[in-house]
Amino acid sequence: MILGLDTTGRDLKLGLICKGEVRSRLFSNDLRHSRQILPQLLQFLREEGESLKSIQALAFSQGPGSFTGLRIAVGVIQGLAYGLSLPVIPVPTMAIVARAAGQQAQVARVLVTMHAREEEFYGAFYDGCDGLVPRLIGQAEVYTTAMLTNHDLASWSLAGDGVFLMKALSPQTQGVIDITSPDVHNLLQIAEAMLAAGEVVSALEAAPLYVRETVAQKSRS
Repeated sequence: MILGLDTTGRDLKLGLICKGEVRSRLFSNDLRHSRQILPQLLQFLREEGESLKSIQALAFSQGPGSFTGLRIAVGVIQGLAYGLSLPVIPVPTMAIVARAAGQQAQVARVLVTMHAREEEFYGAFYDGCDGLVPRLIGQAEVYTTAMLTNHDLASWSLAGDGVFLMKALSPQTQGVIDITSPDVHNLLQIAEAMLAAGEVVSALEAAPLYVRETVAQKSRS
């Protein structure tokens, strides 16, 4: 059984997965994760008839996202992983959005855009989004719409809360899929596949994913 959590936004999202069956809970925290996350995690387990002893691995939404939320998630995950001697599965937040979009619209190729600041967004191109684990093409980067003007986007669908910055280019794509944030179901389904493939890290290696500012030049066509 895998315990997963997402603190990249204003809400705390918790879930369990065992043999493909997902149980989840959302707590509206308004970014008060640091005071409430452990009590709510234990409450969630009790209500589901489980305990920390039932857990075989830990998964978390790795970012990008709220800086404070990500640091809290890593702290909790590291503490539990050390204390329970469990492996950790960091799942990139944009991969979760990509899979959700791919599953909803039954499309393979998704450009995930997450608003960063002003006219910039974090962007990542994913293929295989209609399968178990989306495959990142290249790397996640910081973009402006102008940086993608010369890209061939005809085979890509858009998802994420940064799509409003892509209005000028969206007619050149397959369209917008209404998925704006990660959900714990897709987090856990990706995590289960990654655990089966041995794609885990230790408590010490668990860390947020920060997207660096680089100039995107290579076409993803």
